[in-house]
Amino acid sequence: MAQVSSLMLARFMRLPRRSADAWQGGILRMPMWVDGPDGTPYRPWGGVWVSLETGLANVKLAEADAGDPTLAVDALLELAFKFAQTRPAAIQVADPALGEQIARTLGDPELSVTIDPRLAEAKAMLERMAADTKGPPHPAALEGRGVTAERMRAFAVAARDFYGAAPWRHLSDEDLIHVEAPRVDKAFRHLTVLGRAGQTFGLGFFASPKELDRLHASPDPGTLLENGGRWSVLFGAPWETPFSDLDLWEEQGFPVAAPEAYPVAMWFGGSGRMRRPDARELGDLERILLALSRTTEAEIDQGRWSHEVSAHGGPHRVTLAIPELLLPLDAPPEPARHGMPDRRVMERLLLEVQRFTATQEFASEGELNAALQAKFTGPMDAVPSTAETPLERAQDLVYRAMDVRGRRRIQLARKALELSADCADAYVLLAEECADVDRACDLYAQGVAAGERALGPAAFAELTGAFWGDVGTRPYMLARFGLARCLDDLGRRDDALTHYRELLRLNPGDNQGVRYALLNALLLAGRDDEAGTLLLQFEDEPTALWQYGQALWAFRHDGDGPASRQRLRAAVRANRHVPGYLAGDSEWTAPSPASYAMGSREEAVICVDELGDAWTATPGALDWLAAHAPAGKRRKRRRR
Repeated sequence: MAQVSSLMLARFMRLPRRSADAWQGGILRMPMWVDGPDGTPYRPWGGVWVSLETGLANVKLAEADAGDPTLAVDALLELAFKFAQTRPAAIQVADPALGEQIARTLGDPELSVTIDPRLAEAKAMLERMAADTKGPPHPAALEGRGVTAERMRAFAVAARDFYGAAPWRHLSDEDLIHVEAPRVDKAFRHLTVLGRAGQTFGLGFFASPKELDRLHASPDPGTLLENGGRWSVLFGAPWETPFSDLDLWEEQGFPVAAPEAYPVAMWFGGSGRMRRPDARELGDLERILLALSRTTEAEIDQGRWSHEVSAHGGPHRVTLAIPELLLPLDAPPEPARHGMPDRRVMERLLLEVQRFTATQEFASEGELNAALQAKFTGPMDAVPSTAETPLERAQDLVYRAMDVRGRRRIQLARKALELSADCADAYVLLAEECADVDRACDLYAQGVAAGERALGPAAFAELTGAFWGDVGTRPYMLARFGLARCLDDLGRRDDALTHYRELLRLNPGDNQGVRYALLNALLLAGRDDEAGTLLLQFEDEPTALWQYGQALWAFRHDGDGPASRQRLRAAVRANRHVPGYLAGDSEWTAPSPASYAMGSREEAVICVDELGDAWTATPGALDWLAAHAPAGKRRKRRRR
């Protein structure tokens, strides 16, 4: 313990004593985050004291992430000299050893030291301090009726097991799980597993299947909170977790599966209302988490499965089901919940048209059009399949998979590969549903190889330059684009660039939008000359993404000058929302847009998703953008 000035201690002893005043505090974790030397946030220690008689308080932060007893003495002396102008008759601390050290250092023989493990007033003062800067605090986990530290320990163990099992590897937020047994609160009877996108991990609960449909259909998911609220169990890093939960986990030694996996069970309602589960609700959540932690991929594919779990309330048999998976594979598909259907489903019709015209002869264009109208007018589902070969039948099965949702897509894609290992689209679909980037990369690579086998060398010789125009090439092109993006995500930029360039060589018209990913990758790699050539190749493109790409390239090439400012003005005219999204001052909480209108916020979000890394990585670019582009209403992009 560091030395305290004897002059300060003598001055303290000369202060008058308030005979009825007790000061509560000691060394506590602060309700704030500070960036450490390596940029990692941490919670500092603070010397904290509050007068139980007058309410006067003082906080002194530690200079490092450690608790030195001198910190408590310094904070107490500051409160005495700067605010109270008195000394207390008693101090209340949680740690007897700390109390003894403080009393010995102060040298006040009449100072009474009492032990209070809760330090309720001191912690309440810190919560009020945090609320003044960040709004009302989250309710504490122990505020739930009947919830004890031991009940929370059981929940923590179940949450750790769930996170460690990572069920999002096999389930998406479109797989609605029904809790069939035991009987649970109606708010917990339907749930989805979150985490497939690698952003938000946990469980989301729904009172009914229709509520999930409304969530996916609503442009503002927050409206669901106004109509009854929703429960969730979400996992987050310490700085995303309520301070009261962090303190509880630290004080009780509760387990966590990973540093970024602190679990928080919370009900969210409209107008910012929140509450924590009571003991009964906590038991329901514990049993569900334990059952899912033991669930295998094979059990999920059965559609209904059960597990015996030993929770805090005793053993229970938990039965879960995904009703859609109980139906046969050839059952009529349930529509996808995410609004627009998969655009690739249209390719089935194009493929049927291509097969039809390849086997017929027509005397004129008019005769061809008349034949097409007669055969293909009407609902797409009514057009019969002419698939004959194993690969054609496998491709038909993949088109069905694209038209369904959740786990059923994976089942159909795997069935397609049983029919033909050359079905590139089946690998693409499996990669899209994969939560692990390395595994997805491998699946895309298998898709590329399958596409090469299916097309054969002649197709590459004959179709290069207009590759996308033949519908049969598209599975290969999608697989190769997916592989390039995965390699980019894994930091293998040179390999990714090779694939991007080859895709553009095969199809210079770039129906896929490869140029956007290539531009970002070139700028991140510092290959500005090649990026400039690419920008000239599509010089007349009016999209915001290309305009902001040209502005960024001009800034990197010329700095702040007339040419770069002119490019920036053109970009802002194309879409005035992009600067705000790049600045990241607020949140965009909706899913990634499936389509956009030019100049819209949706276009701005796509622009930032594709080109934001290059802007952020360019020194001075965001400051230049902020100085010369109107901010507008800013909305931060947050992926789901």
